[in-house]
Formats: sequence, C-alpha cells, structure tokens
Amino acid sequence: MRFRAKARASQPGRGAQTGLALAGLLALGSCAAISSPQGGPRDKTPPRLIGTSPDSAARNVHQQFIRLKFSEPIQLKELTKNLLITPQLPPDNSYSVLADRDYITLTFKKPLEANTTYSFNFRKAIVDANESLPAKYQALSFSTGATLDSGRVRGTVVDFFTTRPAADALVGLYRTTDTVGVRRGQPYYLARTDAKGQFQLNFIRVATYNMYAWTDKNNNNRFDDGEKIAYLPGPITVSDTIGPRTLQLVRPDRLPPRRTGLETTPRQVRITFNEGLQTATLAPLTPADAATQAAVQQATEITDQGRSVLIYKTPTVVDGRYLLAATDSVGNPRRDTLNVRFPVPTAVGKKAPAAVGTAVVGNPRSVYRQGQVKFRFPVPVQLAAGRSPGTLTEDSVKTHALRVPAEASLNASRTELTVKLDTKALKNIEIRLDTTALLAVTGQSLLLRRPLRLPVVDQDPSGQIMGTIQTKYKSFDLQLLDEKYQVVAQLHNPRGTYRFDYLAPGKYRLRVLIDQDGDGHWRGADPNLRLAPEPVYLDPKLLDVRSGFEIDETLTF
Repeated sequence: MRFRAKARASQPGRGAQTGLALAGLLALGSCAAISSPQGGPRDKTPPRLIGTSPDSAARNVHQQFIRLKFSEPIQLKELTKNLLITPQLPPDNSYSVLADRDYITLTFKKPLEANTTYSFNFRKAIVDANESLPAKYQALSFSTGATLDSGRVRGTVVDFFTTRPAADALVGLYRTTDTVGVRRGQPYYLARTDAKGQFQLNFIRVATYNMYAWTDKNNNNRFDDGEKIAYLPGPITVSDTIGPRTLQLVRPDRLPPRRTGLETTPRQVRITFNEGLQTATLAPLTPADAATQAAVQQATEITDQGRSVLIYKTPTVVDGRYLLAATDSVGNPRRDTLNVRFPVPTAVGKKAPAAVGTAVVGNPRSVYRQGQVKFRFPVPVQLAAGRSPGTLTEDSVKTHALRVPAEASLNASRTELTVKLDTKALKNIEIRLDTTALLAVTGQSLLLRRPLRLPVVDQDPSGQIMGTIQTKYKSFDLQLLDEKYQVVAQLHNPRGTYRFDYLAPGKYRLRVLIDQDGDGHWRGADPNLRLAPEPVYLDPKLLDVRSGFEIDETLTF
C-alpha cells in the first residue's frame, strides 16, 4: 500500500525562486527523516494511545473513518498481516490508510454495517518511529447500534501430537448460516494467537458459530489443504460466560501424494513425493508371472522418511513401462505409469569407482556382550531361502551359524541387518557375513569379504526404557519419540508391560495412539472436519536415557 502527498502552488518569480532555494538548503539540515538521535540513551518507552475517534466503547457510531492518536511519532509495520478487523469487512468495503507523525486514520469506502459491534486490533502494526517498539493498547471497539455485543471467546491453540502451543495461528468464527465453509469462505470474527498460543475474541454477537483454528502459511485468512487445522465436531454457542477452549491442530489429508521429482542414473531411478509414503508397489505393465513380479518389487525401496522411492536396475528391472502404486500415511492412493530408462554410463562414468559397500552402523570399536551390531547395505538384499546370513565366532574358538530371526534379522526395506548378541566370550567376537547367502538385488558386490572383529565389554553403551501399562483400552500403538517428536520405535498392543532396548543416549518421550473404537487402527483427522481424531496420550515426562541405565516408567491412560 502506497501513500502519496499532493501539493499545489503558483509559479514563483526569479527572486522568490532564490529565496525558496535558500530556504530549501536550510530545510535540509532541519527536516531530515525521523531517526534515532546521535548519542544519549535509547528510547525504551513504547508509544501510548492517547486518543481515538470514535471513543472506545462508543455507541451509535455513524462516521466512515477511525483515527488513533499516540504519544509520539509512529510508523506502520506489516499492517495487512497484523490488523484484525472483526467482524471482517465485506470485500467491496475496502479502506485507505493515512499515517501522519503521531496518528493513523482508516477511511472506509462504504458505511459500516448497522447495529454491529466492531473491533480493530492493530497488534504489532504500529511501532514508534525510532526503535520500532510496538505501541501499547492498539485495539479499538465501538458499536454502530445502541448496544455493545457482550459475547467473548478465549482459549489456547496447541499441536495435537506434541501439545506445544501454536504461535501466530488464526482462530476464526463462522456463522452457521454461511454455506461456503472454512475452505472457501472468510471467517466473520478473526483473531491470532500470541507466542503462548493464547487467543481472545471480545465484543462478539451472542449466537451460534462454527469455530476453527489453523496455521495460515500464505496469509490469506483462509484454510487451505496442507495447513494444520483445529476443528470441533459441532457448533458452539458464544455468550459472555463461555469457558476457555483448547483447540488442537491436526493435518487432515484428503489429497493423494504428489510426485515432485524424478532422477535417473545408470543404476537407479529416484522418485520424490511431497509427503511420506506408507506403501509403494512396483509392477510391470506387461503380464508377468509371480516370480517376476516379486523380483520387480524387491528392487524397490522407500527411503528419506517415506518421501522417496528408489527403483534399482536389476536383471529383472530394465528399461520399460511399470506401474507404481503408492499410498500415504492415511491411505490416500496414487498410481503412476512410469517409462523407466536407465541412461547408458558415459566414458567417465564407466571409470567411476564402484558403489559404496556394506558399512557397520556407528563404526563401533567394541561391543557389549548382550548388545547388537548393525550392518547397512548400499542396496536392498535378499537372503537365500533356508540360509544363515553369516557366522559368529567367540574368542576364535567357538563358531556357530547365526539363527534367523533370533540372532539376525533384516529390516523392512532389506537394507539393514541386525545381529543380536548374547555371548560368553571373554575377549572378542567375530562376525562373518556370507557372500553366497546375502545377495544384492542389483547383482553388485556387497564387499563382505572381511569379517568384523570386536572386543567385548561388560558396560552397555545403550539404555533401556521399560515399564508397566495401566489402561482400559484394548487396542493402541505405543510410540517412542526422540527429542524432536520423531518416531524412533513403535509397539502394537503391548500387554501389561513394554520395553524399548538398545537406545542411544539421549532424551525420549512416550506417546500412545488410542484405537478408541477398537477397529484395529488409529483414526486421524477427518478430511470433512466433522469427526474428531481418536485420542492421543503424550506422557509429560522427558526421559533422559544414559549408557547402561534402565528407566522404569509406568504409563496410565
């Protein structure tokens, strides 16, 4: 928004021009832009509102402007984002703004609606001209009728999964007679949360409203798919005695995952998506037998926390057309027909070093005798049927084949092998992986020629979290979260007790997704914004796991 000053003057004579020029030179030294004075203490006193037109809480207001006067020169800062007018003005009643030293004026294109209580909250839009300190008391309320509306709504907006307060979220009240809805319409009353997630709407007309809160990423004062939103199962009746409300932000998902990129190399194809995938199934478009279909699927890996799908070039997966069927975390499906082309390596590419071989996770220098060792492969692998992935040798004397799955197991993506130990070795253990039993889906070498030899220690470098469960619910998922609320491990329906082993030192939380209706899965946010998510219990304690320690935490929910 721009402001332009207009001036009109007659053409001066030559003598007058000389005088005006001299005056102008003098003015340059005295009428500079407002800025902090050189030297002296900084101004730490914010501007005070010392007068308004109309008066605060005035009734029967018919003027077509509002004016606020402050105790010192002020300036505007992000007015469009900060100014909240409730109820909101219709689109055809815009306003112009004039800021002149110590006052600000808003002039409306049309008269305000009759018999309506208006509230203008400038929030942090008005600051002093020197230090940009936000002005105190920037709200003005008045009525165009004979009475002031007395309804109010206050409360807190928090994240549903973390319970952390949501700062700068929008809270909107929609009249139940509005048929457009929160996705396309504008709220009648609007507020923003503060740094503690708290909000308050005053001078509300006593009536029934639909209430929402959302994270307005694009600042259009409207909820858009992809933003988090809090909703209530039904309307609320606003009065002057309504209690505080806690609104919980969730992310309803009604859209299928969207493909955002495709990269090809001579050895693989990487397909990226805008959200994490739950499943990804690859199949040839041409008819194929069961063995071929299984081999094609085994060449597929979900990685990058579900946001990427890797398709490896194998003897079965070559140039051709394939169908990729994917679902996101709530089951929204997407199907893509892929025309896969693995580019021919250039002369430089043919001389490039081979792919990285198998790595030992964490590069340990020793191992706890009841600990574990993890091997990470560069590509998914297959374990030959009926074969052991390798052998364990204790003190160079006793050797036995690793038992599957008691001692050795592959993860879901078949890129990591975990070997669990329970050894009586006095000095060291040696793990040798079998190159004839573990086969890369691409046919490449996994570089497993050298065995891993580690000294054994009696001190456990990891920690454990364990405890009892007291609950009336029969179906739930217990999640172990890291300090950033990312899921580290998950247990489905543990009975009576639970245990998380081999935890790296750090801080953890426990969260429970409660399957309240007992249908076998936890129900998240409703895309239609009517049915509430099933309950989530977040244990309030932050658990500090240390090496060799066991934490016993009772869960009651």
